Amino acid sequence: MVSSAGEISPAHHELIYSPLTQSNASNSPNMMSCEYHPAYGHIPPDCTYYPGPESYQYCSPESYPHPQMCAVNTEYGPMTVPLVSTNSNPPIPLPMQVPQGHVVQQIVDENGTLRHVIVSHQPPLMPIPFGPGSQSQPFYPPGPGFPGHFPGMQAGVPCGVPSTQGFCVLGPPTPPGPNSLNAGAYVGHLPAHAHKDERAQRQYVKLRRKFELKQQRDREMTSLTPSFYHQNGGSRKAESGGYNNNNSQRRNVPNGTLKSPNGGIVEEDGSVGSTGSVTSTGTQDEEEESRIQAQTEMLSTLIPPVVSEVASQSALIQWSHPDRFTESGENRFPELDVSDTDFQYDVYIMDKTRDSRFKSIFTGSALSCRVKDLKPGTIYAISYCALLNDMKGSMSVATNFTTLPDVPDPPSSLRAVSRSRSSIQFKWNPVANPNDNGAKVTSYVLEYDEGKGGSNYVEAYRGKNKQCTVSKLQPAYSYQFRVAAVNQCGQSRYSSTVQVMTAGSPPSQPAPPTLTEAGGTYLTLEWKCRPTDDEYTLQMEDPSTGHGFLCVYNGNAPHYTCIALRRNTQYKFRVKAQNEEGHSKWSEEVTLKTLPGQPGPPHKPCLKGRVHSNSFKVRWDPPSEDGGVPISAYALEIDQGNGGFEEIYRGSEAEFNIDKLSPGQSYALRVIAVGPGGESVPSESCVITTEPVCPGKCNIPRIVGKPKSNSVHLRWNPPDWDGGSPVNQYEVGCTTPDNLTQEAYRGKETDCFVNRLLPGRAYLFQIRAFNRIGAGPWSDPLEVVSGAGAPDVPAPVQVHTKTAHMVILSWAEPLNNGSAVTEYRVQMATVAVESPEEESSSSAVDNSPVEQSAESTPIVHTPTVAPTPAPTATSSFCQVFLGPALSCEVKSLQPATVYLFRVQATNSAGSSDWSPVTTHQMPASSPNAVSSVEATASSDSISLCWVPPSSNGACILQYNVSIGEAIFVTTTNSYVVDNLMADTHYKIRVQAVNGVGPGPYSSVIKISTKPLPPQPPKLECVSTAHFWMKLKWNETSSKNIEYLIQMISPYQDEFQVVYRGSNPYCKVTRLAEDTQYKFRVCALNGAGQGPFSDMYHFSTLKAPPPQVKGLKVEVMLEAELCRLEWSPVACADTTAYQLQLAKLRDQEFKTIFRGEERKYEMDAKELEEGVEYTARVCAIRQCDDSSQLVGPYSNAVSFTVQQPQMLDSNSSKRNSTPFSKNISSASPLRSNFLNVIEEKLGNISFESRVGIVAVFALIILAFVISLITHHVVS
Repeated sequence: MVSSAGEISPAHHELIYSPLTQSNASNSPNMMSCEYHPAYGHIPPDCTYYPGPESYQYCSPESYPHPQMCAVNTEYGPMTVPLVSTNSNPPIPLPMQVPQGHVVQQIVDENGTLRHVIVSHQPPLMPIPFGPGSQSQPFYPPGPGFPGHFPGMQAGVPCGVPSTQGFCVLGPPTPPGPNSLNAGAYVGHLPAHAHKDERAQRQYVKLRRKFELKQQRDREMTSLTPSFYHQNGGSRKAESGGYNNNNSQRRNVPNGTLKSPNGGIVEEDGSVGSTGSVTSTGTQDEEEESRIQAQTEMLSTLIPPVVSEVASQSALIQWSHPDRFTESGENRFPELDVSDTDFQYDVYIMDKTRDSRFKSIFTGSALSCRVKDLKPGTIYAISYCALLNDMKGSMSVATNFTTLPDVPDPPSSLRAVSRSRSSIQFKWNPVANPNDNGAKVTSYVLEYDEGKGGSNYVEAYRGKNKQCTVSKLQPAYSYQFRVAAVNQCGQSRYSSTVQVMTAGSPPSQPAPPTLTEAGGTYLTLEWKCRPTDDEYTLQMEDPSTGHGFLCVYNGNAPHYTCIALRRNTQYKFRVKAQNEEGHSKWSEEVTLKTLPGQPGPPHKPCLKGRVHSNSFKVRWDPPSEDGGVPISAYALEIDQGNGGFEEIYRGSEAEFNIDKLSPGQSYALRVIAVGPGGESVPSESCVITTEPVCPGKCNIPRIVGKPKSNSVHLRWNPPDWDGGSPVNQYEVGCTTPDNLTQEAYRGKETDCFVNRLLPGRAYLFQIRAFNRIGAGPWSDPLEVVSGAGAPDVPAPVQVHTKTAHMVILSWAEPLNNGSAVTEYRVQMATVAVESPEEESSSSAVDNSPVEQSAESTPIVHTPTVAPTPAPTATSSFCQVFLGPALSCEVKSLQPATVYLFRVQATNSAGSSDWSPVTTHQMPASSPNAVSSVEATASSDSISLCWVPPSSNGACILQYNVSIGEAIFVTTTNSYVVDNLMADTHYKIRVQAVNGVGPGPYSSVIKISTKPLPPQPPKLECVSTAHFWMKLKWNETSSKNIEYLIQMISPYQDEFQVVYRGSNPYCKVTRLAEDTQYKFRVCALNGAGQGPFSDMYHFSTLKAPPPQVKGLKVEVMLEAELCRLEWSPVACADTTAYQLQLAKLRDQEFKTIFRGEERKYEMDAKELEEGVEYTARVCAIRQCDDSSQLVGPYSNAVSFTVQQPQMLDSNSSKRNSTPFSKNISSASPLRSNFLNVIEEKLGNISFESRVGIVAVFALIILAFVISLITHHVVS
């Protein structure tokens, strides 16, 4: 175990090394326990040490990606490969002979099939095992050396793996290198990886770098070509180290390569690349080889470990860092940037007295550790190696030490060889190496207890022999013996105690057996047990058979029970004893008798005669089986319903009269027969029920809660005795104070409410129960006094005015109805009144309805000095007083406000109704301060307005406006102070005055007049069109200036703002054609808006006609004409049309018609046959001033004039036409469709066209969005 921190230095680590003996080596091969000191490192608690044939490292369970199968190095052959499988029958290793220069590889695939792969002599790379995690797995190349075969492996035994790796590699032990140990040190079996040369280290680093580069390239290819991983209906990780989830089996290729789907080569380690790819440049390899060589040399400069404090079972091991510095302090390896804290160390131990290998006992960064649980007197070898990152140096020179000897182990297998009446001969196994613990055994000591027992032993023999004879012992006596071994270190522990007895004489005649227990069919006998007796023989004689004594028992127990005997019968018994020396004489005979038998149960009892309310008689018949003797008595038992039977009669009679019973009670009866053989089992039960009577007296009722003023809640319990019949109803009698008794309740419930009581009165209540027989007696009376009632409604509140903001309220005490008034609750509400002009001068009671809170009570007005205005609205009541007093003060009231007051009395019974409402109007007061004063300043004046304050009962007569020292008086709530200076600061206050006096001033308002605004600029029209015009004006030199343009049209009477901004120009759109508009402009800055300019007049131009729609060509075959028609255009003036025609290939249009008609006919002969023509038309607006405006041309229409086909003779006879020409459009379907669309659009307004286009645009946009969403989701 790990010792405490005080036993070793803080730099030490304590380890426990438990070498296995031969007895447990088969169960746990190569197992050792190692405990790491918690202060210097941590080993996972779920890790187990599995020392293999090479090294002893710890490996956590999650480090095995395939716990059922470890990878096997197969670069050395021919060999026998042990295979591990999850099946119940593992594959059997098969030795195979292969040609020289080749090796065989035996692999078990996923289906459990054993495969043999023959590879070349070149060591192939081991395939990277696929781990369950997503992280990359480290790769270990095979080490150097080519032994003849692998050491044997046992199926199911984990293999040794490096402590920091994630998979298991088995490799053969490598012979130690020339620099491993010096000539004088002992060379043991060191781990193979501890003797890697520089070439193996360089090869390992190269392969690892190549693997990392390929992993990075695979991740890039995976992100660029995701479709490669979705072939064959499932994803495949073809280039990563993960599992392949499809059902394809693993394939082994002799050359070690597989073809990838993209044409590259999948190497045996699982990476993908093109043939002949280079992983690194030559310069990088040289630098890497140089660094590896220096690092290997540095890790190999180790000083042999030092062993001190050697004891019999422990030793302290110390070592040092690699010798990186010279005697002068220079660093031998300046190209390596490492420190002492970067090193890790593996410490190994080997038991040289046994054919064992080096085993790892410590891995960490400390420089010392203490090994415990060593074998005394044993030679051990200690070695260690240094680790830096992923590289491990060579082993240091081993240091040998021998543990101190100790006392030997106790001898084993102490046993008695022979014995007689006075002596015993013993033998035991000798204590030999290694159980002698390093010192040869010199003698053995045998002790015994002299037959006295206890812990007092005496020495019977001391010598070198491994056997002895102890004599002079008592015959037939038991002794205890033990043995111990002695060497130069002392005496060992004693062996296990052995108890042996000497031989003796045959036993003497025993005493006759005695009876322990007797029954009707059995007899239990026992006899005395003596130390000289080993076995007993019991014989029995049955006189009725005449066979004499027969053996019934033979054994070592001193008792026996004879069964299957007859009732009330005599039997004879005798016994004898025997041991190893012989047997005794028979004991004297003894005669024993069995008991009589138990009688059978009597018949079921039955009723005899009539059942009464308190008694009945029962009878029964004797049992059919009397047990061999007559029945002596009967026992009658009864169950009164309490869960158990009790005996009420015992005698020889077969009937009994049972009295003193309860009416209506069910009783269960049974009978037991009694005879010499005992009591029988009870008979079947008989249930009889007595007749019921009226129920008993009920208990006095009780009150639930407190009695109320007009009701009381009563509750009672059922009577203690229901008379044998269930209670079906109850009756409650009530006696009033007038001694009048009446029924208050009748029913099945056990509680009721008695209503219509008078408050404070005494009542008597009685209860009685009913069953099917009748009514029971009345219960004792219960006197109940009804509760007190709530007080009466108080009188109206009396109001006395003290100030304009405070009143005194008083009221009279009402009737308390049997309970003193404890408190009064006063509430107040505010009434909104009309103007004083509408007030009524009458002080009488106002009967008009007033809105109140929850209750509707009459309003009582008290006379006041001022007339009471008519209320219009009432706020909700709020509480202003709560207490036992009959008066209170109410403060913080508003002057000239009508208030409503009411009071409510409360006692222990409850609260009364609210008193009638009393109205009171407060006297008037000076007005409140003016609030919400708003001021607007110009360059020479300030406009003031405010909200009139509360007049507090008197009309406001005037307002005083204070500006500096000047005071201005006004009767309205607004005032304009003019003739002020521009850009000047002023302080203003406002005060209201009524008939009572002036109110307080408002808060001071600070305001400044504005500077003078700018002058308007000059406005001019730059350009114009039929629906817009562009205006421009001269820009002023002031900064932060804006311009305001207003326009008035002939159709409007007000100016409208068409532009406001800082630009010196604007464009006015949405104008009517040939219309004159009026404009004016002004400038604005921080001082305000300047004056408007004079009115400017500008006119728009006339609009050209719109595009002609619906141009179409019509062929008249009989008249040999071509008719061109088009739709009219809407225009205010006279409209003419201009039609042009051109050959499609020339595109030289010529005017063929100009006029006001909307159609034109031309001779088809004037057109060339087979030539494609195109036509277009435009509208011309003829203005009043003889000017013309030409509109845009319509869409061109193409057509061709062709000669009609010649028909056959029959057809020409039936369908003869003089001459016809077919004119077909180049694109008839398209032209017809467009013409129809243009004609339809020409008949609707411009706004409808815009709406149709917008709808089509939204439909197209929704379709595009759905396509994009579908593409993104897929």
